[in-house]
Amino acid sequence: MGDRAYAPAVKPVPVRATNGTANGGGANGGPPRPAPPSMLPGGRVPPPPMYRPKPAQSRPPPRRRPRRSARGWCCACCLWLTLVLVGLVFLAAIAAGVFYVVYHPQPPSFAVTSLRLAALNVSDSDALTSRIEFTVTARNPNDKIAFAYGDMSASFLTADGADVGDGVVPGFIHAPGNTTVIRGAATATAATIDPVQAAALRSKKSHAMSAEMDAKAGFQIGKFKSKRINVRVLCAGFSAGLAKPTPPPAAAPSPDAEPTVVVAAAPTPARGRGRGRGGRGGRALRSVVRASSSSSSSSSSGGGKMTPTDAKCKVRIKIWIWSF
Repeated sequence: MGDRAYAPAVKPVPVRATNGTANGGGANGGPPRPAPPSMLPGGRVPPPPMYRPKPAQSRPPPRRRPRRSARGWCCACCLWLTLVLVGLVFLAAIAAGVFYVVYHPQPPSFAVTSLRLAALNVSDSDALTSRIEFTVTARNPNDKIAFAYGDMSASFLTADGADVGDGVVPGFIHAPGNTTVIRGAATATAATIDPVQAAALRSKKSHAMSAEMDAKAGFQIGKFKSKRINVRVLCAGFSAGLAKPTPPPAAAPSPDAEPTVVVAAAPTPARGRGRGRGGRGGRALRSVVRASSSSSSSSSSGGGKMTPTDAKCKVRIKIWIWSF
């Protein structure tokens, strides 16, 4: 087979005439020869190229303002909340510093000054019946701050944890520079205790004890009264034994007996110590708080005097779940 010549698919570009000739025109100025048509296999003439209009360019959508995501709002809120909290803490620290410089607050002090175990009986069924009479001295060393105490519940425990008496002391106002004496009684009536603790109470004559007193207290400065919070007073380091019964009173002398004259020593005159901050004439203010009549009127099986002690107490403040 012979080789066939294929015409190019592109239309030939006409050549511009120069010096009166175009597309192979002769030099004599004759008509130009037509260009040979492009041939396809089979002698067909290719169709003219189709017109394809350019697609219209779509306009870009308008840009929208980007919205802040939920995460961004959350971060901004946390940042502002942190700044507000830091500012409040800073202001509270400044206020606390000014308050301390102006008033110089000090905590009150408590001490168990006397104790008497009036009754202690442990039955064969390990039932405890007891009565403890106590005196607690509270001192307020502040000059301008008073303390207000609600009803104070007191409980006495032995060294091995046996509860030997509970009582309630009425609330009171602890004035600035005042010394308050709290007198009350803690009792237990047929309270069942552990057999080991019961055996220890029967075998010992003197018992090491500790006291816990709980109350709600607040401070007062002039007419301002703070909110009351829980306060616990812990006292330890004292012991008590069953008091000896009081001897019966002596018989009255007969009318025929000669009278007996007893000369008592004259009391020592009090020495002035100048005017103190606690009260007039150098004497500190002193008040006495007694327990209610229901606790002090119960009978006791023992007698004797109160045993003096000097057990110091610790004051703890409890706010919600924290203790200081």
